[in-house]
Amino acid sequence: MTLATFSRARDISADVGWLAVLRVAPQWLVCRRYLGLSADLDDAVLERPQRPEVRVAPLDSRDVVALSAVDHTLTREEVIRRLDEGQQCTLGWWGHELAHVRWDSTAAAYLPYLGLSLRPGCADQVVVGIYTKPAFRGHGVAGAVMMEAARRARAAGVTRLVWVAAWWNTRSLALARQTASRIEGTVGYWTLGPWRRYFASGGIRIAQDASFSIDRRLAAARSTPRDSCAKRQC
Repeated sequence: MTLATFSRARDISADVGWLAVLRVAPQWLVCRRYLGLSADLDDAVLERPQRPEVRVAPLDSRDVVALSAVDHTLTREEVIRRLDEGQQCTLGWWGHELAHVRWDSTAAAYLPYLGLSLRPGCADQVVVGIYTKPAFRGHGVAGAVMMEAARRARAAGVTRLVWVAAWWNTRSLALARQTASRIEGTVGYWTLGPWRRYFASGGIRIAQDASFSIDRRLAAARSTPRDSCAKRQC
């Protein structure tokens, strides 16, 4: 087991407990299932009190070492890959300590844990990933970063956020409820050794080029400004 895998397993157990890990792990070995979520930004309330210890800032080149210390999957090579792909990184600090990392993209974003790229629709932004250091969970850092990222996205013409979360990830789903998100379908795969078979349901569509998209509901599509696609040049 690598250091990154061990750290992630330890973090998961801190969120859901070891009993839940032991219950989920056998299922997860053969079937990886994720919920596809979306949140409309047009009518979202993106203001909330923020604790004075919290500071939100974009990624600076000097922060790469701190990133790897918080999340061991974020090696320098992985950070460079994400930035080259067009992803944006927002950091949440608790005083002088890095507590939360968030990645977003308005372009198709590759999700290594799924082996597919999530392709945004017109005026969409993909929430590629979020991670909070266990010691700072429940401190409001993730919520503050989420609000700032959503405000910045809406100012840039984004009308909907899309992302996926493991069905058992209760903490991630609880954070999603703060933006009135909804479940649009499921995506994942069955696996046995090197064999892998993908599946999707609801509004999720898997394409031949190893990418997938989350369809807009009709009501959401009707509420999208007609010129949003033109402005975003989708």
